[in-house]
Amino acid sequence: MKILSPVDKVEEVEKLIEAGASEFYCGLLTHDWHNKYIAGSINRRPGGGANLTTFDELKSCVNIAHSHQVPVFLTFNEHYYTPEQYPYILDYVDKVVSIGVDALLVADLALLLTLRQKAVNTRIFISVGGNAFNSETVKFYQDLGASRIILPRHLTLKEINIICNRVSGIELETFIFNSRCPNVDGLCTFQHGLASQSFKPLYENACMLPYDISVVADDSVEEKQISWKRQHIWQTVHVDDYPCGACALYEFNKINITSVKIVGRGNPTARKVTDVVFIRTLLDFLENEKPSREQYCETAQKLYQETYKRSCRVYMCYYPEVLVEKWNRQYSSQELRI
Repeated sequence: MKILSPVDKVEEVEKLIEAGASEFYCGLLTHDWHNKYIAGSINRRPGGGANLTTFDELKSCVNIAHSHQVPVFLTFNEHYYTPEQYPYILDYVDKVVSIGVDALLVADLALLLTLRQKAVNTRIFISVGGNAFNSETVKFYQDLGASRIILPRHLTLKEINIICNRVSGIELETFIFNSRCPNVDGLCTFQHGLASQSFKPLYENACMLPYDISVVADDSVEEKQISWKRQHIWQTVHVDDYPCGACALYEFNKINITSVKIVGRGNPTARKVTDVVFIRTLLDFLENEKPSREQYCETAQKLYQETYKRSCRVYMCYYPEVLVEKWNRQYSSQELRI
């Protein structure tokens, strides 16, 4: 299983490879685009240190990564673009393909069809914005030439497993760490203009408005209750509070997930390195020690606490069903605590 790490600066590449990154994804927001479309990003990150800013920077990142046989993927994952923007985007695509990026991450169906018609000479990945919630959607994108699908972060392990069993010949990627959101990425039209708590107009952005939650599912009462409580709290807790799905690596390793994604474009280099080391340590433990599920989860939760100085919390878990058995041993379903 590969570790997909964010990268925003040329000087980060070597450090993240040494930490254990297997793949990189990045954004490129040039000054020309930013000045012309200041309110609209080309990749859902409007600036703020979350992007490379020149083609030369991208080329340097690609060259360094390729010298270590590590691929680099570039984000074109805005949900839609205007017709006026397409000539600029296609020129952009020509330049980054000539630089040697290994894949383009796309969310907009119109852009996907345009790239297919243009026969762009690089792989196409479908961003989480593509809303691939089931195997038929995965097959739909596969028929259009996609070679990897980033699965939505709201899918359960059971749903991911079903998709894996029903598709073949395409890579599947899941989220594993950082930045969960109560909303469905592919249906969100807000920019990721996050800010510190001291700047309330952006910190308390539209994504964080209160709303009602209900869960419609055939899962067990315990799983449904945990999912509901997690989702309910996700609507009131800010989006970047160290959410983690590391316990699910045990399951992902069994169902042959291609890659796990660490969210973190714009994070400090030291944080990126820490996150990669955390996930790499657990993958190495899985491969070398062949632990039982219980042994693995105990190790993962202990390492999380040691690394991030906080306890494992169900509402911050990407895949809370992993913890159902543990919680059931401590509480009845009527007394479930978070």
